[in-house]
Amino acid sequence: MTEKKMGPYRLEATIGSGGMGTVYRGIDERTGDKAAIKVLPSGMSHNEGLRERFQREIETLLQLRHPNIVRLYGFGEEEGELFYAMELVDGKSLAEVIVKKPIKNWRTAVRYSLEIAYGLRQAHDMGIVHRDIKPANILVTKNDKIKILDFGIARLFGATGVTMAGGIVGTADYMAPEQAFGEGVTPKADLYSLGAVLYAMLARQPPFRGSTVTEILDKLRYSDPIPIDRLVETIPNDLAQLVTQLLEKNPDQRVPTARVLCRRLEALLETPEDTDFEMNLADHSTRVPSSPADEYQLKDSHDEAPTLDPNVRQMAEAPTMNLTGGGHSASPQGNIGGKTEAPATIVTNRPNEKESPQTRFTTVAEQRKKTSEEEQRREKGSAWVNYLQIGGLLVALGVVVAVMMIAPRKPDADMLYHTIETSVKDGNLGAVDTQMDDFLDRFPDDSRASYVAELKEELNLRRREKQYQMTAMLGNSRKQLHPAEQLYLEALKTYDTDPYATRRKLQGILLTYGPIEANQGDVARCLTLAERRLKQLNAVLAAQTNQQAASIRERLDYAKRISTDDPERARQIYRGVLQLLSDRTWGSNLAAEAEAGLESLRR
Repeated sequence: MTEKKMGPYRLEATIGSGGMGTVYRGIDERTGDKAAIKVLPSGMSHNEGLRERFQREIETLLQLRHPNIVRLYGFGEEEGELFYAMELVDGKSLAEVIVKKPIKNWRTAVRYSLEIAYGLRQAHDMGIVHRDIKPANILVTKNDKIKILDFGIARLFGATGVTMAGGIVGTADYMAPEQAFGEGVTPKADLYSLGAVLYAMLARQPPFRGSTVTEILDKLRYSDPIPIDRLVETIPNDLAQLVTQLLEKNPDQRVPTARVLCRRLEALLETPEDTDFEMNLADHSTRVPSSPADEYQLKDSHDEAPTLDPNVRQMAEAPTMNLTGGGHSASPQGNIGGKTEAPATIVTNRPNEKESPQTRFTTVAEQRKKTSEEEQRREKGSAWVNYLQIGGLLVALGVVVAVMMIAPRKPDADMLYHTIETSVKDGNLGAVDTQMDDFLDRFPDDSRASYVAELKEELNLRRREKQYQMTAMLGNSRKQLHPAEQLYLEALKTYDTDPYATRRKLQGILLTYGPIEANQGDVARCLTLAERRLKQLNAVLAAQTNQQAASIRERLDYAKRISTDDPERARQIYRGVLQLLSDRTWGSNLAAEAEAGLESLRR
């Protein structure tokens, strides 16, 4: 290829490309360090909003330093093209592993997932969401360790859309429902995607299969994936349940945080090794994840980055970037413990449109000197401000200490459980919604957690039933509901006016969409509510039937007694009974008796 440069990086070879840009293998001509250089689509450089978002996003991502996250070295602009430099990893992508060398032991899939969860935990604690967790963005090193690629980059292209000009923002096969349909992205979207990746590692296929994005999105909204333990044999029940929970359509029903997920995965790895059987796929047609076009091609084992003189490395250390053309640069990343953490970070000022394209560099040493001089000038001119700040800090510290002294401690498991149990006995389950969430989040391994989870699900059922009742009463739009939910709303409308028709509809819903345990999320709750309604309705109708049968029996006996003295009145009663019981199967015996009475009066 024609030699090309991005800042001080000389681009040696193209190693991947896709909708979010092209990846090159590059070498820093000042230090000899190798890096993966991702050049973003040219359209970004012409959009001022995207440029500013690019700078803010990358400055945030530079703070991520975790062994399970591909290290971001820096970012910059070269002749109008935006790029960033990242760690060049020795290994292959998880997509390639699944395609070419499928995972045969569930423990390996759980270990990989745990390392992904470790990386997500740190990022989420810093307020950073990845938004595009998928096998192609997960790297498996030569040492069989996991590194997450492209952290947070998807947000540069728009967080809520599925597609963009030139590529896909997120991947439909692994995207959380709320992200796919623009309903907002939280850390739980990453947990859904991790669940989909774990599903793919175990089953060698994503949760939903389809020939088009539209087909996959339709299944993502309305369907539930085949339970993983139906596709894959010899995996622990706890693992199957965890995968199901991660793939819940409602974010509130998923594992609450990456930290809790880490504990669940760690517990699975503590399972006795006598469960380590080779995984066998059940007889289902499968589709392994294909290697995407923008797959990160990793470096060869012989491409070791040279280590140069420390002074040379220090001069190449993390410069700063000013995309807006102003004279103030962002503060550079410093050293940790006196040791340089990364090779050069390339940053440039935007060239004047009237000048020829160029790249300007600012080294960390130069920036530190400039910052130091500015700070000295500020200190001389505003010493009194510093004194006020110190005084304010002391006051704030005193307030914090006082609050800590008087603030109540977080309740332990026993205190929380007692509060929950008391409210249950008082029939006020909704009052302890927050306490139940707190208990399940902080004490998932407590022996009482399963009972609290059942109470939480009961509360969810009650709330869902109220939503259905409100929708049925007000006639709100039902476009977003599953067909089973729509039919349930129709049944509710006839509950008071035609209970027998309601009973037939409820029976039909359960027969058509059941069994309940084969469904998940709101559909499973809808079927549970339908089953409860049917039981209640059967009990009410049974009581009514017994009462009506006793009353009709009494009128038949009366007609029989007066048939000799007042045959016309007796005839009227018999005819009335036949009319009342014409569509009541339970009254066939009574109707037969009324028919016999009429016959006797005709003789």
